[in-house]
Amino acid sequence: MHRPLARWIVVFAVLLFLVADVAVAQKKNDKGKKGESANGATVLGELGKELDLYMSSETNFPGGFCGVVLVAKGGDVLLEKGYGVMDADTKTPMPANALYDWCSVTKQFTAAAILKLEMQKKLSIEDPLKKLFPKCPKDKADIPLRLLLNHTSGIQNDGGLDNTKLTDREATIEMILNLPVVTKPGETWAYNNIAYFLLGAIVEKVSGTTLEKFCVEQLFAPAGMEARLIGDPKLELARVPRDARGTGVQFAYGPQLTWGYKGAGGVVASVRDMLRWHQALAGDKVLGKAQKAEYYTVGKHDYALGWEVSRAAGELEYAHSGHTGKVVTYYLRWPEEDVVVALAYSYEPEPYPGVPARELARMAKKHKPVK
Repeated sequence: MHRPLARWIVVFAVLLFLVADVAVAQKKNDKGKKGESANGATVLGELGKELDLYMSSETNFPGGFCGVVLVAKGGDVLLEKGYGVMDADTKTPMPANALYDWCSVTKQFTAAAILKLEMQKKLSIEDPLKKLFPKCPKDKADIPLRLLLNHTSGIQNDGGLDNTKLTDREATIEMILNLPVVTKPGETWAYNNIAYFLLGAIVEKVSGTTLEKFCVEQLFAPAGMEARLIGDPKLELARVPRDARGTGVQFAYGPQLTWGYKGAGGVVASVRDMLRWHQALAGDKVLGKAQKAEYYTVGKHDYALGWEVSRAAGELEYAHSGHTGKVVTYYLRWPEEDVVVALAYSYEPEPYPGVPARELARMAKKHKPVK
């Protein structure tokens, strides 16, 4: 064989090896991305098609589902897809990476921020309000942060407040601390947005930075999330639907986050972000073992710290819903099965989002993850 020809054969063989090696590496990096289609959607195999068919059925979603969904098990994304349109006027198709205000699902991030401060030894969830606010009225002075987190503080909820006008943090704190205590602290569960407004303010007071910055730096970035809070200049508004069912708004309480929503709502994220949050909580990227134990400890009414914890259909379930009257969200995790379901969509009163979320989780459970 001529030497030049032999040399070229060797070069060609090396190139083939390098191309194959890159392909293998790419395949590893794209785990769960098989089945990608137009508009950034992922429909993985026959099970992905089954999940997609469920989401596309008007029997399951009267009037049609208009929003985004992600279903994953064991790190494999089975379905990640947008349905309907971004805007009722332009009819722009909904992309899989659309950003939604996750409404009250935000509470688990505020609770995680409090627990992060506990990890940093800057507070304890057993600290009474009087330790943080020396002038706190006597009827609330001994209420520990834990009771704010699990909705058993007894402080009157926010009925009748104009959320858009609570723009000053200190004025909001004073207003909350002067609300009456309507039930004995620790004895009665009553869902309470006011408590989470106050918790958001406590994060700022103790950390010395804004809630927005604390969440991005201490929670979202370590988890690999792109999430932001409403009003963040880095928020990609072009990815936020203008309520596809025709109301013409992106955020129910306006483009800026006030203390009538901050802490209780306002985290804007994609469904992929919510998968990353699940994965971060499964490890130690965000919270330590002791804090995670507290995170999921149930108080009254199967409610932990920003989570509803139950045994649904025999599965340990961590979940939370959210809605603003414009948007509905639902985030469900079956940690023992490593199943996660994230739904965010333009408001329709039926069905309650926990119903389809659990059905999607049940379907995903039978998937055998790729090794």
